[in-house]
Amino acid sequence: MPGDNLTGKQLGEFLVEERIGQGAMATVYKAFQPSVNRHVALKVIQLDAGQATQEDFRRRFAREAELVARLEHIHILPIYGYGLQDDYAFLAMRWLRGGSLGESMRQDKLSLERSAEIFAQVARGLTYAHSKGIIHRDLKPSNIMLDDSGDAYLTDFGLAKITESSGELTQSGTIVGTPAYMSPEQLRGDPLDARSDIYSLGVILYNMMAHRLPFETTNSDLVSVIYQHLEKPPVPPSEYNPGIPPEVEDVILTALNKKKEDRFESADEMARALNLALGRSTSDHISAIKPTRTSQRMRVAAEEAKAPRTLPLPWLIGGAAILLLFILGLLFLPQLQAPAVLPVATVMMGQSADWTDSKPNAAEISAAQRRLGTGFIAYLSCTRTSEYHAALAREVNDLAVGYGLNLRIYDPSGDAYTQLTQLDTARADGAAAIILCPLDNNLLAEGLRSIETAQLPLVIFGSNMPSYGGVLVGGTDYGLGLEPGRFAGQIIRDEMDGQARVIILDFPDRQDIIERANGLEAGLLEVAPDATLVGRYKGATREFGRASIEALLADGVEFDVILSINDAGAFGAVEAMEAAGIDPSSVLISSIDAEARARDYIRQGYYFRGSLESARTEVAITLVDSMVKILAGSTVAENFVIPAGRMVTAETLAASATPTPASPG
Repeated sequence: MPGDNLTGKQLGEFLVEERIGQGAMATVYKAFQPSVNRHVALKVIQLDAGQATQEDFRRRFAREAELVARLEHIHILPIYGYGLQDDYAFLAMRWLRGGSLGESMRQDKLSLERSAEIFAQVARGLTYAHSKGIIHRDLKPSNIMLDDSGDAYLTDFGLAKITESSGELTQSGTIVGTPAYMSPEQLRGDPLDARSDIYSLGVILYNMMAHRLPFETTNSDLVSVIYQHLEKPPVPPSEYNPGIPPEVEDVILTALNKKKEDRFESADEMARALNLALGRSTSDHISAIKPTRTSQRMRVAAEEAKAPRTLPLPWLIGGAAILLLFILGLLFLPQLQAPAVLPVATVMMGQSADWTDSKPNAAEISAAQRRLGTGFIAYLSCTRTSEYHAALAREVNDLAVGYGLNLRIYDPSGDAYTQLTQLDTARADGAAAIILCPLDNNLLAEGLRSIETAQLPLVIFGSNMPSYGGVLVGGTDYGLGLEPGRFAGQIIRDEMDGQARVIILDFPDRQDIIERANGLEAGLLEVAPDATLVGRYKGATREFGRASIEALLADGVEFDVILSINDAGAFGAVEAMEAAGIDPSSVLISSIDAEARARDYIRQGYYFRGSLESARTEVAITLVDSMVKILAGSTVAENFVIPAGRMVTAETLAASATPTPASPG
């Protein structure tokens, strides 16, 4: 943006303070957003004359920006807003003080371990974006931002595509993206899929570990760089950094295959392969690395392996001695007393039992202690940012300690891809058993099948899903949703003449939660059949609930009732309605969990009218007790059923606060 200076000007609600970066397609400014008293990074694209007034471009820009803004992931830089003003299109993003990965690489050479740590975070964010059908198309170190703690965030999703829609791609000699990091098919202008981003990841990983790009020239000849990406194989990175292990080199070179069919299928697969190559994961379900060009050391090793060898005399003598000891061992083995081996638990597939049937006896507790020894149980929580799950994790830990069992808590903070990595991490840490609150059944399926194959003791907090040879602990989720749905239906019938516009905050990534939402809907329509169901939208966390309601309000969607599969998602809905100035008496919420904050809202009549009290303590007890029985080698049911609890309303809260009259003396 030659000659441009927006400092001191206002774009939308953002006051531009200073220019902090310049790229080929956009300029980045530090700006202030007064409405929420925060600084943002404002990325500004200067448009060709008249483009900002073209309806087609405005529509495309809004669609692309909105799509990117809805990417909610811990390792994707969030977009706070976007707009068009004068001859500028702009995106407002979270302000980070750690700079970019590119700046960090220029300041210091990254170690292999640090490179792998950053790569794993980037891969998780990219895998999430790909799952939403979004290809980045301009991956490079300057588009990976770091916070104060060194955590990585992907940015500039869709920026290349937004620029393309402005018509710039058709200009002679213009390439959208950065050629040094672009895949061959992108340079050729072929149709792209996620594997194009995998190639760019390979270039980034090469750069981090070899401390240079795979294709560089001594001049700025763009044609030469493009030619090398299209035609020349990369020099093995170990030639520039001999400290790169052959297995890691194979991961990099696999990603850099010219044919996309020969690359990794996903960023997550590539990250897991890299972890395995560096010994960061012991998971046995890592996909095999596809054949690729081997390094010189590997070729030498392969040739040496083919050559016939003659064992030295000392080796022959030592081998004979070992063979003699083996034969003596066979002769005397029957006379030796074998140590006691605890039996493997028998899980009665398809059988259900009440949660009270999970209680272990003293002998089972002792057996579980012996089997676990100095090992530990890994508890992979869903999150610890909600009252329910934070308290559940605390209770699970306290119960395990009470039995004399070691337990470690892994917290993914509600992010399914983080939890997937933590499942690998727990096994690499040596977990002897796993208790899991799953966030995404499909995403975890491969890892859980691996756990089943390894016969690792497993207890899952959930129902209506495979148990993978372990035990499922949960209520009848459909039944769990019925009561809050009926409660809302009663209010609609008695106070709203049976007419209301209802939305449901769901969580479509888990089948058991979908069943809970089905119960909410069924309970509602059972009592208020004339109510209008507007639709189901993503909830479960405060962030998802807030984003869903904000989007509905922005689209002008009207609603009177919110049914939520838990309090956390409903709290986000409240935040969105507060910000929009929605009268608390005009929308009622019926939810599940009855957290302390929900009870306060119910007492005040502040949006919330009722919430189902969850049997959290019973869940914690059953998760730990059933694990004790599995460790002891007992016979257990596949499903332990937890009671649903009761509806907490203003009436029940008032009744519980009323002192019980003394008995007449």
